[in-house]
Amino acid sequence: MAVLEVVDLRKGFRSPDGAVAPIVAVGAFALAAGEQVALHGGSGSGKTTFLHLLAGVLTADAGRIRVAGHDITALGEPARDRVRARHVGYVFQSFNLLQGFSALENVELAMRFGRGVDRPFAEALLARVGLADKLHHRPRQLSIGQQQRVAVARAVANRPELVLADEPTGSLDQRSARDAIELIRETCSEQGAALLVVSHDRGVLASFDDARSFDDLNHATRREPAAAAGS
Repeated sequence: MAVLEVVDLRKGFRSPDGAVAPIVAVGAFALAAGEQVALHGGSGSGKTTFLHLLAGVLTADAGRIRVAGHDITALGEPARDRVRARHVGYVFQSFNLLQGFSALENVELAMRFGRGVDRPFAEALLARVGLADKLHHRPRQLSIGQQQRVAVARAVANRPELVLADEPTGSLDQRSARDAIELIRETCSEQGAALLVVSHDRGVLASFDDARSFDDLNHATRREPAAAAGS
């Protein structure tokens, strides 16, 4: 059964002159449970926009997106938020950790919006990513690599069926990048989650058996305007 199904997806942005620039035009895309795919493409090709559409952060102009059986294109914003909280994990390039909260609290906060706070599981996740002794450290007290590990634990805290990762190694050195992508892939495998990674890192792409060109997948004919560009 497909965890993610995309059919005739369209998204454009209005430029200052009033014209609508098509950004995403994907005819069909799907991921099965446990499947892991990497996407690469040119800067401004719409990859980040595509991920935001899949997560329900942006609304599509046309087409259908089904996530874990839910047609998010037919839902209002509150319902999309609930689907995202319960069924989708997101690993951001900039991590997006809350600076005033500890590593444990950052993971628990994600749980609060999803299936409910489970402190033993949150602690186990942080131990799994090598941070058992950093539970009460705030992001500024952690290295960049450690912050990324917190972000991975947070992304899978609600046992999502789908994990999206947008340039998850972009802030890391080569060794840390390799460790981070291995951690993301292993954690998704352990939970049976489908994984979609967007990256320009050749080392990351080479680690996937299935690495696809977003430029081939996306049939939009124009690049994103600078004000709305996605990497």
